[in-house]
Amino acid sequence: MAFRALLWANTRMQLRNRSALFWHFAFPLVFMVMFGLIFGRGAGTLHIGLVAGNSEWAEHFQAAFGEVEGVKLTRGEQGALLEELKDRQVHVVVAFTATEADQPVAVELFYDPGEMLASGTARAIVRGVLDGITRRVQAVPEMFAVKETGVRAGSLTFMSFLLPGVLGMSIMFSSMFGVAFPLVMEREQGILRRVKLTPVRAAVFLGAKSVGMTIIAFVQAVIIIVTGVALFDVQIHGSLAAAALVVLLGSSMMVALGLVVAGVAKRLESVDSIANAIAMPMMFLAGTFFAIDGAPGWLQAIARVMPLTYLNSALRDVLVGGQVLVDILPSLAAMVACALIFVAMAAYFFRWESPKNQTGKKKERNHA
Repeated sequence: MAFRALLWANTRMQLRNRSALFWHFAFPLVFMVMFGLIFGRGAGTLHIGLVAGNSEWAEHFQAAFGEVEGVKLTRGEQGALLEELKDRQVHVVVAFTATEADQPVAVELFYDPGEMLASGTARAIVRGVLDGITRRVQAVPEMFAVKETGVRAGSLTFMSFLLPGVLGMSIMFSSMFGVAFPLVMEREQGILRRVKLTPVRAAVFLGAKSVGMTIIAFVQAVIIIVTGVALFDVQIHGSLAAAALVVLLGSSMMVALGLVVAGVAKRLESVDSIANAIAMPMMFLAGTFFAIDGAPGWLQAIARVMPLTYLNSALRDVLVGGQVLVDILPSLAAMVACALIFVAMAAYFFRWESPKNQTGKKKERNHA
């Protein structure tokens, strides 16, 4: 009974806060539409160079590109195509190497790290085509030895790559700020101290807030996916039920991180600084807008352990890549592990009273 009352009260507070409504729902939508108008329909043709290398699979690869819109495939010698890559006439050069029958097909991708957006999208399309060939011939998953993170081919566009990233980013910001700000504000206003005196347990109080933010995350997911499909022809290849589970785990993970921020922040003014210091690097390094394969190795290593990386990867693999839950178990396990770690940290840092209130009480006792 107490949980439902607290959940309803927190939901009403969120709905009455116009600023929160904007950041929860309007901002992701505006962000999606803005990027879609810039890149969704006018990004131009992606140029990919193909070096066959006497590999029979190069023929399958070339034939598969007949199904991909907005991409021009040019076949030629490796030296000439690499010169075109340096002159930015092609975005990616795909070089096949003939290998033995029992070995993975060696494929090397050449790209310009300075062209992060175009080359990242092109590499994702290449990986998607290779995955499509693998499914068609019912070969082993390791048929192509390519160290790239990609999505399934088809009518793949930049917006198809962007949509899961925008969704993951929205869940991160809403969950973190939506929990941290109200919690610190209630602590400073003495609301948490009064709640402490009631029979309501801390787990019930915080659980109601967490469930409320998870509901908001699902509404965000619906808005962003419908916008992408309706306005920018994004094709959803995966299961929406699987995507819902990813959203649930991702939101829980980010809410737990927001609780950590609320515990660490001593004042309401410091919440924004702490949360942004955590969220901004993740937004740019976790594959939200483009792949970071051209970044230094140490930076890629940092990106691989960021919580948002697991969320973005799982959403992209399911929604655009068409993968099932078994395929994304590593990402799901990582999100669960992160959530448990954050919950433990939040329990350690949680305080019912603001430090300044505690200081004031000490002064009163000293004077007495």
